[in-house]
Amino acid sequence: MPILGAAFSTKLSVAAWHDKPSYVIIAAEDRTLDPAIARQMANRAGSTVTVLKGSHLIHISRPLAVARVIETAARAVK
Repeated sequence: MPILGAAFSTKLSVAAWHDKPSYVIIAAEDRTLDPAIARQMANRAGSTVTVLKGSHLIHISRPLAVARVIETAARAVK
């Protein structure tokens, strides 16, 4: 689906990651997104990080582990 052009010019008043918890799954064997770069971005955002052994398609190769992270994040919402 094409992205809405206004997404590039809309001014944000608040970035959600400043105030809301975020969770990141890093695929340790990812050859598309360097896991070290993914970790840097996650740490900068203050995310809770889970590292799983697997490739870029971690949601396909490790669906139960990914589901556990999603469930943990959902339970953390207050």
